[in-house]
Amino acid sequence: MHVDTPRVLVWPNQDIFKHGILAGFPASFGTAENLSKFLMYCRTKGKNGWPNVCYAIWESYAQRNFNMTSDLACLFFESCRHICMPTKDTSAWDDRYSACSSEDTKSRMRDKVSVNTVHLALYMYSQNVTLMQTQKFSLRSEEFPTDRKAKKKSIDVRFIETFLSDIIKILSEPDSKGLPLDKQPMSVANVSSLGVMFTVYTENSIRPLHEVLQQQAHATVCSFSKLTQTYNTQQVRTWLLDHMHANPFTSKRCLMHGKTVYQKPGRPLRRSSDISLENGSSNTLTRCRITVNDHETPKEHRLLAMQYVSRQISVLSPETLLNHRVHVTHCNDASIYLLSSMKCVSVKQCSRTTLVTGPVAGTLYLTGCINMRIISIARRVVLRNCHSCKLYILTPTRPLLLAGCNDITLAPYNTYYRGLAGHLSHATFSVVKNFWDQPASPMCLDGDSGKVYQKLPPEQFHLFSIPFNTEGTTTGLVNKLPPEYEEGTMRARDRVNKWYDNVQKCELSETQTVQLAATLQARFHDWLETTGHHKELEALIRLRDKS
Repeated sequence: MHVDTPRVLVWPNQDIFKHGILAGFPASFGTAENLSKFLMYCRTKGKNGWPNVCYAIWESYAQRNFNMTSDLACLFFESCRHICMPTKDTSAWDDRYSACSSEDTKSRMRDKVSVNTVHLALYMYSQNVTLMQTQKFSLRSEEFPTDRKAKKKSIDVRFIETFLSDIIKILSEPDSKGLPLDKQPMSVANVSSLGVMFTVYTENSIRPLHEVLQQQAHATVCSFSKLTQTYNTQQVRTWLLDHMHANPFTSKRCLMHGKTVYQKPGRPLRRSSDISLENGSSNTLTRCRITVNDHETPKEHRLLAMQYVSRQISVLSPETLLNHRVHVTHCNDASIYLLSSMKCVSVKQCSRTTLVTGPVAGTLYLTGCINMRIISIARRVVLRNCHSCKLYILTPTRPLLLAGCNDITLAPYNTYYRGLAGHLSHATFSVVKNFWDQPASPMCLDGDSGKVYQKLPPEQFHLFSIPFNTEGTTTGLVNKLPPEYEEGTMRARDRVNKWYDNVQKCELSETQTVQLAATLQARFHDWLETTGHHKELEALIRLRDKS
């Protein structure tokens, strides 16, 4: 790709700013001053507070100084762990915790689990990005930049540019408090911790911030001292701002410039533009477009984007999806099968669609969805502004229902495909405990949780059959169903078997058998027409014929 781009691009960490912001909470606890005091407190608690803080210390401090409930403190802590820590580091502990049978043992384990102290403070400060949407600040005296150039920037970039000084102040060493930034040294450890908020792209790869700043050219600019192993804080701030850039690997760019996996012919819908490596471009989006950006993207940001899939069945091969981030937007009246191991899946503004996924190593994030049926295995499930959705899920963490959710129905995971076991292993999933029925809904008032979610009645629970074959060895559910749901599936199976037995006992003649078959077929076609499933069946037939 022949473009004039900076040697280094820096943009806000999308895992935090897209999937980690728990919008709707008051941000008074997230000021730089309060979080600096929290870090100073943790330093006094020895190994339990620094460099990693255990949950017991965090919960006690959050309740006492931030006026948080225990559930809210736990919610922020767990979200930080799963977003800021590598998957392999969290999955082993999650499995051990899920396997505990005693509540006392679980409580002791939960109190001892830890996360990087500085990462937690920075994660808490990042929650203030929601204030950018209302153009109200309670953190500093300045107002939002109002010039046109600033307004074109994304909210997370504007947030970083406006508050980077405060973010860096949180990291200040105790003996540097009160000094101006140009007089403060910043240790390599603090630069490494600061890197959790940024993605750094250089030489066609994603690199940690502290590694890039140790390169000779950048170390010189930031006044790195080999003797003290420190940088000049003001110059680090200037370097970050000079290299700040919009994320060049967005779903919008992928749809316009990515390689086409599938595109259904249709009239142009609208024109759109994107901040890209070429510093701006525009293209025409066509109906039902599925693209990947593997040809121009480092493996950490491989993306598959789906848009306007409507009134059809979409099946993507496991190889196309493996280790990708997936964005599904503006799909309706469709069935989408994403049967592979993926990094994360974002579903936005979709309706009346069935989405079946393989293991999601990170977050399954739904926003603005209506009348969806989601069947998924995911390490973390988050919903925001979703209505009348049914989720059949397998997750080692509590599903998170944020502001704007109502009439959400939860049920255990109810399907399998032959390649599932291999994909679970690839995503470092081991199925021990499913927290599908323990959602966290911190936005609802006491007594209102019934308006937000409910469990699917066992008599309405059915296993979901994936209507095509895949390669692999899995031949049944990988999760153990709760007894009441297991009994429900057995009763449904028994009803079918009993019906067959009754037909055989009737000893029908050949003519009666033909009449019964014709009646059943007619009733079945009536049911397909009434429910609208005839379209899905026709699509499956076409899919079979093509293959």
